[in-house]
Amino acid sequence: MKRQGWLQGLQGLRAAQQGWLNWARKALPSELGDVVVNVVQKGPELTVLTVSAAWCARVRYAMAALEPQLRAHAPDIVKVTVRVSPAGR
Repeated sequence: MKRQGWLQGLQGLRAAQQGWLNWARKALPSELGDVVVNVVQKGPELTVLTVSAAWCARVRYAMAALEPQLRAHAPDIVKVTVRVSPAGR
């Protein structure tokens, strides 16, 4: 895996996810930051994963309010989706 660069690619993706997770947790109010499990960027789309459906709507509205900060942080993001994290993750 090291020779083919798979491990480096995976480490880069994980570092990017961790960076987005840290950003979201700092930008959101503390009670909402605590329910965010992961944040994944795929091209121009950012997917925010929460612990339960009950928190999804609140995080979705909070992320919409954070649009100016998000644009300043990453102008290439054009869509933000908030979903429930699959069980066991």
